[in-house]
Amino acid sequence: MILLHVTYTTKPGEAENFIRAIEAAGIDQATRAEQGCLQYDYFYTAQAEDSILLVERWADDDSLKAHTCAPHFGQLGEMKGQYVLETSMKKFVVQEP
Repeated sequence: MILLHVTYTTKPGEAENFIRAIEAAGIDQATRAEQGCLQYDYFYTAQAEDSILLVERWADDDSLKAHTCAPHFGQLGEMKGQYVLETSMKKFVVQEP
């Protein structure tokens, strides 16, 4: 299983607008419907109002690679230009028992 922690630092005051835009475009629902997507959830952090954590879990690398080719993945990239200052990602490979 592949686990991603993606942290978005948004422009001041834009965190909620970014999430609303993602939901309005259906990017979250389209991603959750992809084969191999086990989790795709956004979280606000208590310590930084302009920071959002996205937790993604994918069945395998092939599923994740297919996700990066999906039209809504590109749409999210374009959206980030309007709302996001910085993106960082941590990837973990989790061995399931």
